Amino acid sequence: MKCLFELNHKKLNTLIKDKLQIENWFIRNEKISNRTDSIIYSNRFQFLRDRATKLNFNFDELEIVTWLDTLMILYYTFDKIEDKELKNRLTILQEYCIPYSNKRADYLLILENKILIIEFSFNKLNYELQYETKLQQAIGYKEMLSNILPKNIDIATYTFIIEAEEDKNGNTIYLKGTDKLPNYYKTKDLAQYIEAFFKKDNETAINALKNINFTEEIIHPQKNNKKRTSEYIPF
Repeated sequence: MKCLFELNHKKLNTLIKDKLQIENWFIRNEKISNRTDSIIYSNRFQFLRDRATKLNFNFDELEIVTWLDTLMILYYTFDKIEDKELKNRLTILQEYCIPYSNKRADYLLILENKILIIEFSFNKLNYELQYETKLQQAIGYKEMLSNILPKNIDIATYTFIIEAEEDKNGNTIYLKGTDKLPNYYKTKDLAQYIEAFFKKDNETAINALKNINFTEEIIHPQKNNKKRTSEYIPF
């Protein structure tokens, strides 16, 4: 299994805070080439370039900035996942190389028999065009994986369009009338989606049990016809 990083929540935090030291990283509204030039001699840039080279990745150095951007988005997202047990059990694959192709998915989140493919893009061109393009790309990766994985593997996709958090002069951008960064609510939505996807079978099982109880009430009514309830009372 070839990828840039295989992480869990703890390792993600260590990578952000200790290895790359980008806890205060902001996504600037500037040409990607200029952003690359501004960090090309930094330790974080060298670390990622050396790692990708060692793994024999076919990559452009401009991509390294996007790796930093998306790592920060994922870091913010995980901070908003309320279910701590779920958060700690998820496996994170960054830049996963899809077998039998030259394609790489931005991120895979994995737990048991579920895989969530997350694709990121920067909101620079027409928003709807960017979203549809990345959505089709994610769907394509899903199709490729579903063709080579067992049928019981549940695969979903999510497309995230990143907004700039700083202007060209380095001034922080906030959502109008708030103290929130432009990606705040987007990361919150992604966090909720992650929880919903990885917990969806649990809800299905509960509903199935409730339906079974209701069926039993109909088939096996009490002989004395006293009123009964199938309401579940928790301990």
